[in-house]
Amino acid sequence: MDMEKKRVGILVCMLMIFATFLPVTAKININLNTINTNNLGLEDGWGLQWSYAYGGNGHSQHTQPIGDIDGDGVNEVIVGGYENSGICRILYYDSVQQTYVQEYSWTVPGGTYNSPSGSSCVDLDEDGDLELCVSWTYTGADGVYAYTWDGTTLTQLDWYHGTGVDFIFDIYSCDYDDDGHVEVLIANAPNMGTGTYHVTALGWENGHFVAEAFWACPGGSDKECPMVWSGDVDNDGKTEVIADVSNGQTSTAGTWALNWNEETEEWEGVTVWTNYPGATVYGDSVGDIDGDGTPEIGIGSYGGTPAGWLFEWDGSAFQQVWHGEYPGQQPSIEAVAIGDADNDGKNEFCLGTGFIHIIKWDGTNYVEDATLTDPTGMLAGMNIGDCDSDGLNEIKACEILIGTGSEFIYKYYDETPPITTCELSGEMEDDKYISDVTVYLNATDDHSSIAYTKYKLDTENWQEYNNPFIVSEIGTHTVKFYSVDAYGNEEDDKTCTFTIKHPCCFEVVIPKGISIGLKVKVNELCNVSHTDIPWNIVISSGKLTAITPLNGTFDITGGKTMTVRSRLVFGFGRIHLKVTVDDCDTVSKYAFVIGPVVVIS
Repeated sequence: MDMEKKRVGILVCMLMIFATFLPVTAKININLNTINTNNLGLEDGWGLQWSYAYGGNGHSQHTQPIGDIDGDGVNEVIVGGYENSGICRILYYDSVQQTYVQEYSWTVPGGTYNSPSGSSCVDLDEDGDLELCVSWTYTGADGVYAYTWDGTTLTQLDWYHGTGVDFIFDIYSCDYDDDGHVEVLIANAPNMGTGTYHVTALGWENGHFVAEAFWACPGGSDKECPMVWSGDVDNDGKTEVIADVSNGQTSTAGTWALNWNEETEEWEGVTVWTNYPGATVYGDSVGDIDGDGTPEIGIGSYGGTPAGWLFEWDGSAFQQVWHGEYPGQQPSIEAVAIGDADNDGKNEFCLGTGFIHIIKWDGTNYVEDATLTDPTGMLAGMNIGDCDSDGLNEIKACEILIGTGSEFIYKYYDETPPITTCELSGEMEDDKYISDVTVYLNATDDHSSIAYTKYKLDTENWQEYNNPFIVSEIGTHTVKFYSVDAYGNEEDDKTCTFTIKHPCCFEVVIPKGISIGLKVKVNELCNVSHTDIPWNIVISSGKLTAITPLNGTFDITGGKTMTVRSRLVFGFGRIHLKVTVDDCDTVSKYAFVIGPVVVIS
């Protein structure tokens, strides 16, 4: 028997041994359109794009369930949980049917619920393609599974069920130790098993999970960690892992920031907040909401009055910057997320307490920007991501335990185009510019971010505006411009017109006295020599016959004075002279003519 046959034989034996632990798969293509699809009845700009009632006890959180895991350019959305029996489902948005379609489902059998408790779309092997990690609970083979999905076949890559796995609430991927490699973190409940660790980090080596790090919350042996998130929350240039630790609705050890110590190769836990009177905390998220460069930490409650908190590092400690309570609504099981939910270029904090509360920074305070009231049950999931692959984010939420076991996807709808203004900068004289002109185009949109701004200068082609541009050429110029927002709303063309002229370098003097013909003195002020400078003399009253022309050109040396004259004229009476040199202001004066003699006083 050759080596290749030996390998096949070994693989067959392994498959037989682990047959009971492999997923039961079902290839299906279901149009999930029985409740609501593309409901365009707007609520504060938000519409319920899609929902589906899966029933039973609903679905789990799934921190990172959105990504193109089969590499076809269309994102998949992973959902699943308890339902009537546990199952994990792969959905995608069908742009033709304009609804979400289920393309695959599977389970890990052998338990009570066989529930997928979390998922993460992550590039484990760093080949540029996403893999899918799913945590399973209440099965015959709990743990973290890694899969590849090619659009037809789901292939299991590995299964981790070692230290740090008691009851997995969720999984989350990030580079926790800043080594340039993404790891998978387990949010674990040691109080529901025999272990001690609340957070475990799994690396990926040679196609397998490898346990790299563990953290146990001080004084938290009777508590679970339902969720983790990450970010540089204290601006030290390093990633911190944020973890909530509580015992259901009974007690809490608070919110912790885990700092990785490169020397000891261990996490060092620092408390973010423990003062949650009468409440337990179950959900966390990280993102910069107020745009000051320091991320906020968003927290949701499970026990006590339904509530949310935002904390921010002030340079020496974490401070509470916002707190909202929602009496009479539902507890929040991990239903928190921070991200650009409405695609306006700014992050919002989304908190699920039955209703979905969207909290934004208005420039001065954190305020509730919108409230989505379609959900009625307790929410276990909140995600912000591009569910329908249109380049814009949506909000995905799911119910658990109470309600209809529904999934909801909300989309922000914007039909208002942006507004673009033109600002000109340069040195002006009267209503004309006597210098180069800098053109600034400023596009704003109260409802979304700006996709691009385009402009057209005079007869040039349209081009995208990225930075202010300078116009130097003498003459009258026209700038046409418009902007398009992230939703594709296009503004009508606008026009900005301006004129650039030479700065006046000449002082024009009509000298007093008696002369034969008209004469004008011109002083050069810019210390620059000029050639072919036009001049013109206009008579607006009286009678005068010019024997020689009353216009022409001249040359002048910088800083010098010269005389421009019409040598022979003939007339009688009072006249009004207007003298123009180049683009300079006209100089006027009255004079008296007797024959060829001009008298100016």
